[in-house]
Amino acid sequence: MDIKKASNHARVEILDDYKNCSEYRWHQKEVLKSLTIYDGSLDSNVTLNGRGTLSLSSKFSKKKILQVATNTDIEGENPRPSTSLRISLNHLNLSGYNRISIKVYIQATGYQGFYSHFMMGNDDSLTNHAPFIQPNKWETIIYECSHIKRDDCNTFIFTPFLMGCPPEALADIKIYLDNITAQGVEPEHEEGWCIKNNIAYSHNGYLLNEEKIAITNPCPSKFFELINTKTKQVFSLPTSHITSNLGNYLKLDFTNINQKGEYVIKVNNLSTKPFKIDNDVYDSSIWKSLNFLRLLRCGEDINGVHSACHLNCKSTHPDGRVVPNFGGWHDAGDVSQFEICTAEIAHSLFDLASTLQNKTNIYNNKDLSTRLIEEAKIGLYWLLRTRFGDGYRAMAITYSIWRKTVLKPDNNTIYTNKAESGSFENFLASACEALAARVIKDDNILAAWSKRAALEDFDFAVEQYDNKIYTHRWGEPITSQTLGAAILAASELYILTKDEKYITKAYEYAHIVMACQETTNAPINGFFYEDIEHKYILAYEHRGHEQSPIQGLARLYQVKEDHTDRPKIKQALELYSNYVKQSMKYTQPYNLLPGHIYHIDKININHFTKDRRKEDNECLTILQEQIKGGISLKNGWYLRIMPIAISRRGYHATLLSKTKAVSMLANTLNDKELKTISINQLEWVLGKNPFSSSTMYGEGYNYHPLYVAFSRQMVGALPVGIKTNSNHDTPYWPTINNAVYKEIWGHTTAKYIWVLADILK
Repeated sequence: MDIKKASNHARVEILDDYKNCSEYRWHQKEVLKSLTIYDGSLDSNVTLNGRGTLSLSSKFSKKKILQVATNTDIEGENPRPSTSLRISLNHLNLSGYNRISIKVYIQATGYQGFYSHFMMGNDDSLTNHAPFIQPNKWETIIYECSHIKRDDCNTFIFTPFLMGCPPEALADIKIYLDNITAQGVEPEHEEGWCIKNNIAYSHNGYLLNEEKIAITNPCPSKFFELINTKTKQVFSLPTSHITSNLGNYLKLDFTNINQKGEYVIKVNNLSTKPFKIDNDVYDSSIWKSLNFLRLLRCGEDINGVHSACHLNCKSTHPDGRVVPNFGGWHDAGDVSQFEICTAEIAHSLFDLASTLQNKTNIYNNKDLSTRLIEEAKIGLYWLLRTRFGDGYRAMAITYSIWRKTVLKPDNNTIYTNKAESGSFENFLASACEALAARVIKDDNILAAWSKRAALEDFDFAVEQYDNKIYTHRWGEPITSQTLGAAILAASELYILTKDEKYITKAYEYAHIVMACQETTNAPINGFFYEDIEHKYILAYEHRGHEQSPIQGLARLYQVKEDHTDRPKIKQALELYSNYVKQSMKYTQPYNLLPGHIYHIDKININHFTKDRRKEDNECLTILQEQIKGGISLKNGWYLRIMPIAISRRGYHATLLSKTKAVSMLANTLNDKELKTISINQLEWVLGKNPFSSSTMYGEGYNYHPLYVAFSRQMVGALPVGIKTNSNHDTPYWPTINNAVYKEIWGHTTAKYIWVLADILK
């Protein structure tokens, strides 16, 4: 299918082939045994908390089943309003079963779907599954629970969230719950580095003249077959066995095959689905990413997803002025908005568009670059319209629920978002606005507006940084992260204006950033600290900005070739390059960028999302235990392949932010090995992982349903990412759907697009 034509350049929704989704396969599994744990009746074991009434209904058959009648017309409640159905299981032992199945029907008018939680366990250990439920049809919800403690299940809780009543909907809804059964099925492979009965490969395909590798579990096969699905030509190629830090594997290397086409791999009774070898193998994922972002838009009528939303929501300046803050893109499944993510999404789109506009590029794509600019403007307009012109702007916006268009006079929920002033945010905005002013130069008015804002926002950011002004939500700025963004913005402004003052400022900041780099004292040098004192390592658990110092330094190196201090920047870039290359030996054959090198005494607990039930010292102990579970180097230094985290686990953003640093270096230093490493990370995201699961919904195969919360599944969505379980330094990708690891997130899409802006240069 020609996605570009079928979707009118991703302006008409792209739908997935559900048979390629892992959920379809899960439903086909043979149920080996089954136990009914709730039959749909109403008795003393069933209670309802929250808004609504319980009764029995014979709407669907002579058998009466449970009905909950409730109403979604709620405003101004925090946390999100809900109604919660609790079923007592009387300490049921379900150890012999590894899957739960629930039948549910939600009768509603005007809704695309409902956000619900299914929780099972006891009061000390409740595990949550949060699927999207379509209304007015019976849904069979299933999830496997092999990794969950289930020998003493006392409670099952079903919580549909009452997420507001948009104008096209009716507030009254009815929810029906029928059989809940525990089942025994062949378990999914959910944790670890091994590959079970599968081939790990890049589902979208492989670029011409680049490395092409797939991997599988060890077997006696000395050869594998690469088969062209159209010509039927068969290449018989040798396998090779690899023993690494992660285990034993069979490597399938077909790097030398550079004939364009569609292929499958066969080895040891295993085979892949079709994939491409070509220069355009990432086209599909880019069009689908654009599809996702269009569906993620706020304040517009998005057919099949939502009506024009949050039109009366505002951000308030301390002096009382307000700006409407709808527009741009919702941040994630929770339909919030964040300036940081919006600036990076828009910047990444403009960056990739600029790459594809380059007439000297072997991969020039005018149609795609035009559509990228169109979508980037959605974020740019939001950045421009939500700034107050004095350094304050809309920063962190919590919409929480769908809002009504008509509000009662006493409804003050629209004024809950306070505008703030912060250096990191304004540097990011300035960098994006400066690039936009160049890329959209044919749109004279918007380009001039964007240029004015870029100049002003940079000056605001400098003043804010100098005077230690920062946002309440994110706290004191991280030196290397913030000044990396500052150097990037100054470099873009220099290209735009040719004013040497921006180069002077960029080098002033560059010397500070380079002072944050480890050069001599660690087992592997080249990474960055948050600060020039080297007190805390620059490391992330959730939203990732590890690219910031390298991106700034690399951009400055690119735009000013005759500066006397340019060799110092090159030295810093090469040192980080060596850090990356030295750490890769621990992650063969996936070639995955390790989470980070850590020291147990250099962790800034304030920059980790803490479990509110735990004290700081307890959280720090947890992080240190995870560090010690990594690869011991020496003197308290460890390398973790997966990042450390407390509560916000899921690592596409941390991985892809680091990848952006590497892809920038690959171009800046003309380093083929770094380019290969960059591509390998995208391959991990798109299927070359232990679960052979593409993590982009609707792209490739075996992709999981994602935590969409307020919208239905959207093709092109990337989640927060593959996570870890407990303190293990191993990937964990369970069938359970929950925040944050499976939550859709524009931030990860931004980093994916931003890496491609370098790889396709």
